[in-house]
Amino acid sequence: MFKVAVDVGGTFADFIVRDEGGCAATAKIPSSIENPLEPIIRGLNELAEHFNITLEEFLAQTEKFTHGTTVGINALLQGQGAKTALITTEGFRDALELRRSRLNEQWDFSVSLPPVLVPRHLRIGLRERMDYRGVAVKPVDRTQIPMLAEFLRQEEVEAVAVCLLFACRNPKHEVEFKEHLQELLPNVFVTLSSELSSQLGEYERTSTTVLNARLSPILGKYLQDLRAHLRAKGLRVPISIAQNNGGLTDLTQAGRRAVNTLFSGPAGGVKGGWILARGQGLSDLVIGDMGGTSFDVSLIRQGMMELTPQAEIAGYPVQLPMLDIHTVGAGGGSIAWLDKGGMLKVGPQSAGAKPGPACYGLGGQEPTITDAALIMGLIDDRSFLGGRMVLNKELAYASIEKNVAKPLGLAVPEAAYAIYQVALSLMADAVYLMTVKKGYDPRSFALAAVGGALPLFATALAKGVGIRQVVVPELAPVFCAQGLFHSNFQFEGLRNLYEVLGEVPSLSWSKAMLELRFQADEELSRLGVSGDQREYTWSADLKYQDQHHEINIPVRGIVSDPEIWQQLTKEFHEAHERLYGYCQPENLLVLVNFRLVAQEKERLPQSGIEPRLEESFINANSIVGENTASPTSIEMQMVYLQGGFRKVKVFHWKDLRNGMDLPGPALIKKEYTTILLEENCQAKLDEAKNLIINIGKDRH
Repeated sequence: MFKVAVDVGGTFADFIVRDEGGCAATAKIPSSIENPLEPIIRGLNELAEHFNITLEEFLAQTEKFTHGTTVGINALLQGQGAKTALITTEGFRDALELRRSRLNEQWDFSVSLPPVLVPRHLRIGLRERMDYRGVAVKPVDRTQIPMLAEFLRQEEVEAVAVCLLFACRNPKHEVEFKEHLQELLPNVFVTLSSELSSQLGEYERTSTTVLNARLSPILGKYLQDLRAHLRAKGLRVPISIAQNNGGLTDLTQAGRRAVNTLFSGPAGGVKGGWILARGQGLSDLVIGDMGGTSFDVSLIRQGMMELTPQAEIAGYPVQLPMLDIHTVGAGGGSIAWLDKGGMLKVGPQSAGAKPGPACYGLGGQEPTITDAALIMGLIDDRSFLGGRMVLNKELAYASIEKNVAKPLGLAVPEAAYAIYQVALSLMADAVYLMTVKKGYDPRSFALAAVGGALPLFATALAKGVGIRQVVVPELAPVFCAQGLFHSNFQFEGLRNLYEVLGEVPSLSWSKAMLELRFQADEELSRLGVSGDQREYTWSADLKYQDQHHEINIPVRGIVSDPEIWQQLTKEFHEAHERLYGYCQPENLLVLVNFRLVAQEKERLPQSGIEPRLEESFINANSIVGENTASPTSIEMQMVYLQGGFRKVKVFHWKDLRNGMDLPGPALIKKEYTTILLEENCQAKLDEAKNLIINIGKDRH
């Protein structure tokens, strides 16, 4: 029997299959935005061929199928989506356009804002009103609903986002409206803010609800097509979809809540990084994932995956908890260009899989990071994608010469190296944003270099930010797919209370707990998770009175015990001091939200170092034998480093043995990626088949 994980990114689709014997086979296929199913079928066919069986036989023997998808975020970035209407409380239909009175670039008033996702004529005020406590002031005007439904029908609206004032305190009016509207428009997708993001923050809640309404019909159709296609080919098990929080859900829930899948694939990388950190005994780890489109940074901090209560994606707030992932446009396909002042820039525009970098020979005319790496000698024109693609060095040379080298008065290799350095600076800034700007010292972290492209930059990046150790996992090129193997079904729920801590009525608290627990158990039962396989984590969002932002604090013990209130108060002040440099113990605290995370229990040891935790992911073609001092064969290759070409040693991953010492400068070639060891770096393969690179100090 097989277990399959598929992560479809913006440029490549990554595949891993694990058989009963514990061996893993991998595949990497160019993505297709026009037909996202096509690369999935190609990749599965390749995996089936690896085991010398047909696709139908392979899928019939598959017992688990996990999928990370970019369909939702691709649609958002390309301005696609279902035609959507917004229903708000009468008098508040412009909240979506008023946004917040702040700018990302606070001194630049000319920066354009992202377009409003619902035009004003499709933003409709409903006659009803709840007050801030959730008490109905004015009932829903049911006579308005038939006229509203007829208008939506005439406008050929495909989805409706419903975000009524203070529905986070009492969802009754939203639920009532949805029931009546769906009787009249049964084929229109309707999403409620109270079902999706039951929190204060009118603009953020509205934005999240509108995004979900626009994207869910698109993702839902894709998932239905995927299920039908794979079932016709022999798949008999349900397909699990990765969510932003690192957990899994099924196709039904994912199709209704597309906004929960916007970081579906990268979340698998964070989960994989958490597994890697456990295996290496690392409490602090920077996970750097560079693929074809972007560079993603996330952290494992004190052994835990870092979460953020909300994020901004393409300029739109998403008010949902998700793994904290910072993304910059610095992937292998990111385009190098000159701005109006003649300054060299890289990204965020990407050549994607088609037409791709100039060296692909598929019509791309603009130079990319991949073209620069080819000119620098960092990648081999005949071994790209495991030898499945031959790169055209002449096209890469011509593109860099025309667009970068000549305008800047540089030789082509110098221009290629400049592109490499600009990309490297973008990555360093991203790592600083996730560490230094949060008060963390990057020197206390190790760096996990994953994705198909980051191993080429990893040692230079580590040197630049002060990290002293780099880990390149065995399956680094398909790391997000690998992480999906360790993801479990997960449910997150929230109740908004907004009461002074210690003065919360016991009835309100108990009711919130019971409702969340019931909702969680109902969802996990639907997903097939038995009662003895569930674990629950409670937490509270607290803040000082009149403060804008909350801090999430874990809830431990019996919540009705007064000692728990004291413990929450103590931990909040400590967290506030740590995050902001001060605390105000004399101030009262407000309990804003009560949260529950219910998930399928982890199947991994909960503590201790597991040096061979990744053993089940050994590539079928990888061999680890007895300790030896050096590889059996060494090649030499010309590489442009620090101002000129020089010969460096070339090692092949398949020839490495546990304990070998590999000194830099050198290249280590591996299927789907190449690792660059800069000078004063020393690499060694450990027992778990991770390449451990120690960064020495440069001599000046």
